[in-house]
Amino acid sequence: MPSNKAMLRKDMGKRVRTLRRVFGITIDELSEQVGITPSYLGLIERGARGITVERLIDFSAFFKCTADFLLTGREESVSDVRFGNSPLANSIDLLLNENEKQKLHEFIKAIR
Repeated sequence: MPSNKAMLRKDMGKRVRTLRRVFGITIDELSEQVGITPSYLGLIERGARGITVERLIDFSAFFKCTADFLLTGREESVSDVRFGNSPLANSIDLLLNENEKQKLHEFIKAIR
């Protein structure tokens, strides 16, 4: 039985492959854009290798999607969540990482 990490890698790789095909570019073209070798990109697309944070940012920027979408397949992004424009909201944005923001967002939805 594959581990959760292996399943995450495989699902993420499928999303990268699908986006690459939707954009109509080759493995060689995408690998050049994100600064990795074509063989490494092939491993990512097959789920045999993970994506570093730096490459996740590069893929997100290239495909103009959120890292959350690449990781989970969900369209909603933490960056779409509005905590307001107060000093507290700005602190939340600066101090919490994406995972913590997502948990806070889910908590807020649950108590509404």
